[in-house]
Formats: sequence, C-alpha cells, structure tokens
Amino acid sequence: MAEYVLREYRQEDFPRLTKLWQDTFGDPEELISAFLQRLPAFGAGAVAALDGQAVGAAYALDGLCSGLAGGDAPCGYIYAVAVSPEHRHHGLGAALSRKAAELSRRRGARLICTLPAEDSLYPWYEKILDISCALHRRSFKVRAAPLLPCRKLEADEYLSLREKLLEGRPHLSIGPELTDFAGLFYRRFGGGLYLCGGGVCAAYGGKELVIRELISPEDGSPEAMAASLAACLGIERARYYLPSQEGEAYISAPENSLPPDFIWNLSFD
Repeated sequence: MAEYVLREYRQEDFPRLTKLWQDTFGDPEELISAFLQRLPAFGAGAVAALDGQAVGAAYALDGLCSGLAGGDAPCGYIYAVAVSPEHRHHGLGAALSRKAAELSRRRGARLICTLPAEDSLYPWYEKILDISCALHRRSFKVRAAPLLPCRKLEADEYLSLREKLLEGRPHLSIGPELTDFAGLFYRRFGGGLYLCGGGVCAAYGGKELVIRELISPEDGSPEAMAASLAACLGIERARYYLPSQEGEAYISAPENSLPPDFIWNLSFD
C-alpha cells in the first residue's frame, strides 16, 4: 500500500496544488494562485504527499464567530478538500479534513465548521469531524428593478460596512485578507462587492445574478436590494440567500455551538 505523508503545504507544492484544484473544481489558474499566495495570512493548508509530491489537499480558513453567548470564538472553515482521482478510496479526504482542522486549532480555532458540497457529505463530516448541520438558509428570486442606488466597493470598505451592519448580532467576522480574496473571487465570476441602498452584497453574475451575501439595514428591504443590484448590473433576475431556521442545509458546526439566527452568509459555493 502506498505510504502517504500528511503535512502542512509548502510553496513548492503550488504547481501541483494548482493543477489538483483546477482538475477538481475547474476554477481559473489566476484565482487559485491568488488564494495560495494569500493563504498564509488567512488560513492553513494540509497536503497528502506521496514520494514528496502533493496528491491531495484541504484548507482551513480563519474566521471569528462573534456575538456568541459564551464569547467570541475563533473558527476554522474547512474548504476545497480534493484528492487526485488515482489516489481516492484510501481515506485521504477524511485524513486531510482532520489534518486541516488540526492545523486550524494550532492557529487558535475553537470551532471547526464547513459547508459540505452536497447533501451526502453532511453525515460524512459528522462522522469524521463531529460537526453537523447547524445553520440553514433560504433562497429567494426577484426581477430586476432600479429601486436603490448601487455601487462597487473595495474590500476594506466592504468589510468596514459589513461589521457596522452586523454589530450586536451573532455573525461570522472575517479578516481583511480573506475579504480581499472574496472580492477577487466575486469579480472573477462577473460580480463583486457592492453597496446597495444602505446594505452590502457579495454577488457574481451570469444569466442570473447570484447574491451569496446580502446584509440589509434593520429598516431595509433585502428584496429591493437584490432587485436594484440586478438592475445596476443589467441582469434580468437575481437569486439571494438569507439565514433561516428551516430550509436548505447550510453550515455544519459543533452541536449547539451556533444559535439558529447566526449570520454566516459569506461563502464560496
């Protein structure tokens, strides 16, 4: 049986990690390169190596679960678990997820969370990391209508406004480096980070505008924000997501660690 070594990623792994990511998820090379170059600032990377060459990887992104009853809790978000096809069925996905979680805890994480890529993975993550579906979300659709002014935001401005809007509410806080990558991610897929009325949106475009994060002021209208952003970008329809106590399974986390009204929102699915 092949002898795989689990370790932290190294810069010399980047070419193989880039190819592995492209083959698994289909993202463009420049986006993957931007992620890997920024990674030391906002997370950890675990690699499965065979004869010194990376054949699998998993990452843990840094976050802070703010406003919890027991105080703020640093968290690690397991992301982009991938194994080369010829090395699958050896338990590497589970081992890499555990290794990424371990590296994240070394960076101070108290909670390990993730967004499983498909429904079948929720019980898998519960088995290997003892985390289960803690948060749900609902999606809504709206036709474009120019109801509110909208404009693009730079990452630092978006982060500042986001934290102001979420003040006093339990939510995921992310750092400037990860916000900067989020801006690049959404721009690469035809969108970006936006101010819309008095709220903020992170979205990407196409035949339908997909708004992954929409945070409205207390007196604001998410529907009006989504409609206005679609109109601003010249897209006929928008789909947006809001936290919900029922609906689509979303974030997995340790049992009872996050309240049902916790606002996560920003994800790269």
